[in-house]
Amino acid sequence: MGLKEIEQFELLEQKVETLISTLGSLNEQKMMLERKASTQEQELGALRGEIDTLRADRETVQKRIASLLEKITEYEV
Repeated sequence: MGLKEIEQFELLEQKVETLISTLGSLNEQKMMLERKASTQEQELGALRGEIDTLRADRETVQKRIASLLEKITEYEV
């Protein structure tokens, strides 16, 4: 094996090590993003639940207001 072949193997080795390091970093980032997405999905679910509750409460309040207005109207006659 000549000097040129050894240099090529060393260059190849460096590139493989760089690829392995990059792959490790990308896997860490992927896991972090998956955890973040999971957390955000849970938060989104909770917020949707709150919205549903608020809408139901609003409907209840609207019905009660309508009922009170009817009662007031009955007394005005």
